Amino acid sequence: MTSPDSRPASRAILLPLLLVVAAAAFRWAKLKGLVHFELLENFSPWMALAFTGTLVFSKRVSFLAIPLLLALIDAAATGAQVLHWEAVVVYGCFAAAALLASRWRGQMSLLGSLLGVVGCSLAFYLITNTVSWLCSPVSAYAYDFSGWIQALTTGEPGHLPTVWFLRNSLVSDLAFSLLLLAAYNTEASFRQQQRIPLRQPLAA
Repeated sequence: MTSPDSRPASRAILLPLLLVVAAAAFRWAKLKGLVHFELLENFSPWMALAFTGTLVFSKRVSFLAIPLLLALIDAAATGAQVLHWEAVVVYGCFAAAALLASRWRGQMSLLGSLLGVVGCSLAFYLITNTVSWLCSPVSAYAYDFSGWIQALTTGEPGHLPTVWFLRNSLVSDLAFSLLLLAAYNTEASFRQQQRIPLRQPLAA
């Protein structure tokens, strides 16, 4: 059974909150076609924000806050285009990561947080590409083990390999997690509050 948050209530949320707002603005601009970086395709901070963001925010903030923010941004930028069940799987993955992080608030170290977001990124990759394989036209993937492996590695013909997107996701999730954790600890130092330690047991 997970112990409750043992970290004292912190007000060191301004810098992490600014990062969340910046990420939200970037996603909206990207969906509206205002920014486009082909080499940075699939560089997204949302798993980092769902998992690490939930870790650093107060337990008074619902774990659904960031997944709901993502869904609202997508709906505002694209309208009904987000109303399909594959998108629901994506939002569900973010919600599951945030729920997991909410159970570990006050118990995770910096290293544990980074390992957690890597695990969530790998799970997201496995789940979403499996769903893509199951939902794809017959011409894209064969509905057998080899087709599933193709979905997890080379992807659909004519598109970049899915392992390329996995690499980009891992890099972006780690980078934004580091930013969030650094922002939290920097602000906590200024406020003379407890920082997240580099290493500690998962539970006291």
